[in-house]
Amino acid sequence: MIWRQFFRRIMQWFGFECYLFRRRIFIEDALKFVFEHEEAGIRASYDNFARSLNLPPKCARRIFSQLVHSGLAQELDDSISLTDTGRREALRIVRLHRLWEKYLAEETDLDPSQWHAKAHVLEHMTSQEAADSLVARLGNPRFDPHGDPIPTENGEIRSVSGVALPTAQPGDIVEVSHLEDEPVSVFRELLDRGLHLGAQLQIETSSAEGVTVRHHGETVTLSPQASQNVHVKLISKKDLRFWQKKPKTLADLGLGEEGTVTGLSPACRGLARRRLLDLGFVPGTRVRAELCSVGGDPMAFRVRNTLIALRKTQAALILIDMEKSVPR
Repeated sequence: MIWRQFFRRIMQWFGFECYLFRRRIFIEDALKFVFEHEEAGIRASYDNFARSLNLPPKCARRIFSQLVHSGLAQELDDSISLTDTGRREALRIVRLHRLWEKYLAEETDLDPSQWHAKAHVLEHMTSQEAADSLVARLGNPRFDPHGDPIPTENGEIRSVSGVALPTAQPGDIVEVSHLEDEPVSVFRELLDRGLHLGAQLQIETSSAEGVTVRHHGETVTLSPQASQNVHVKLISKKDLRFWQKKPKTLADLGLGEEGTVTGLSPACRGLARRRLLDLGFVPGTRVRAELCSVGGDPMAFRVRNTLIALRKTQAALILIDMEKSVPR
């Protein structure tokens, strides 16, 4: 019947469109892969690309051949490098990825470990008009939430200062300038250790087993791979603010104790930060621990004559000056 033939052709058209979309994604991923390797001074090989995207080697070579055929890259023995045209296209994709990561960090409450994967999807679906709107909303940011520079629309990109954490010497006082977000399991380790952009550390030991640092008055040990994924810059003692002692947070309050809010942790961003501010946790606000659940979590705090229940993970984001217990 005619309608069946029509339906079959529609499905074939959608299938072809999906094929073209998937092929474009692989091409754009390949451009980003080569660009990031060139920026790091590493040779971009077919085998490395195949392992990175979990592709058969033949498929990786076919994708790279398309880059060469399109004038986006050129072959060098068993590796590949970008042409000027390919580099401009790679910078466009990198720009979209980092803009989306900035948006997800500032405008959503998505967990930081999910920013990269979500941005990877969105970068392939963003038109120039949508990109312009994104830039305007974010105020034309220069860096993403991991410390990577966001290329300009003209393809200009800033250099990043800092060295890998393992190259720092014991006794050095440093500030985190970049956190690598891949692989996710390693990035999760960094987040769980309380590290974030601008975190100040004192190097205690550095060896093949990892790096031990002093952060917020506590000793933190990072695995070798996690250490390599942290870049830092040296700072002087006069610039120190936070590493000497662990700051008190709302999570440290016991029942009947009070504190005065001094700020929110730098690790608290986006909607989560705005939500706490909207609830009244602004500098200078007095807070009292009023009620506690049977298990101790969540806990209710009195803020400006209102009881607000927070989990410990949320309370730990609110910095305070503690006061002595006050009888009711």
